[in-house]
This record gives sequence, C-alpha cells and structure tokens, in this order.
Amino acid sequence: MTTAEVQPNAPNGDNQSDAARLGQEMRHLHRMISGRVLMHMQDELQDHDLTFTQMTALHQLRARAPLTVTALAECARLSLPAMSHLVERLVRRGLAERRENPDNRREKLVVPTAGGLAIVNRMDAHFIGAYEATFGSARPETIRAAADAIGALLAEISPICPPPSQENP
Repeated sequence: MTTAEVQPNAPNGDNQSDAARLGQEMRHLHRMISGRVLMHMQDELQDHDLTFTQMTALHQLRARAPLTVTALAECARLSLPAMSHLVERLVRRGLAERRENPDNRREKLVVPTAGGLAIVNRMDAHFIGAYEATFGSARPETIRAAADAIGALLAEISPICPPPSQENP
C-alpha cells in the first residue's frame, strides 16, 4: 500500500472533508457576526431606501466597474430587463451613472457615483467593525495566523462572480 502524494494546488483525497470542516467553522463564525452585520445592513438599506439587490449591484459596481448592464446582470444573477430597471433606479437616485463605452459607442457602461460608493463603504465599515469587535479578545498571534491562512485561501479560490463575458468580440 502506498501513500498518495499531496500536491500543492491540486485536489487531494481529504479536500472535501477539509472543505466541509472549514464550512462548519465559517458557519459558526457567521453566526457570531451576522446579528451585528444584518442590523447595520438593515439600517443602511432603510436609511437609503435601497433593496438588497440594489445594494448587491452597488457592491459589484465598486468591485468591477465599469460594467455593461449585461455583465452586471450576470454578476448579480438577474435577468437583463430586471437589471436594466435596477440600473435606471440607481441612476435616477444619483448612485450610479451611465457612460459611453469608448470601445463601442453603441454600448453604455455603468459606474457607481461618489454617493453610491459612500453607501457601500459605510456598509463595509460596519462589517469590519463587527469582525473587529468579535475578534478583539483573541490573542494577536492567533489573529495573525488566521489572517495569513485566510489570505492564502483567498489567493487560491476563484472569484464569486465570473469575469464578464465578451459581448462584442
């Protein structure tokens, strides 16, 4: 009987059980954090009269702008007509704007405005605050080790939203 050789960046036999264990640990962490985060999120959404889907679109725009409406719809997993309507509402409220695509003048690109970015950044500050409050009692070496491990994990996994498709090759 031979021992399977573990290869870096390659799936190995225990990968699923390790991933399940990490998932369970993340679920436990999420339960500790979610109460604080969701309360602030609800306040932010109500203060700005935003839907969760609109906030998701603003987060996608901050991360990936400029995006076409089609690419934004793919990232947010909405139909093109639904995203078009959502973008129109964000534009009317001054949270996003449409710009001409310099590579294709028939196409418009969507970007967040300073006001849209301010809302998303405030929400991020609440998320970070919830994590800092939760982790505040942990030893510094534990925090450093966790930050290093999460950084390594993030470097290996693919983004949640796939890159936008090429609409006009």
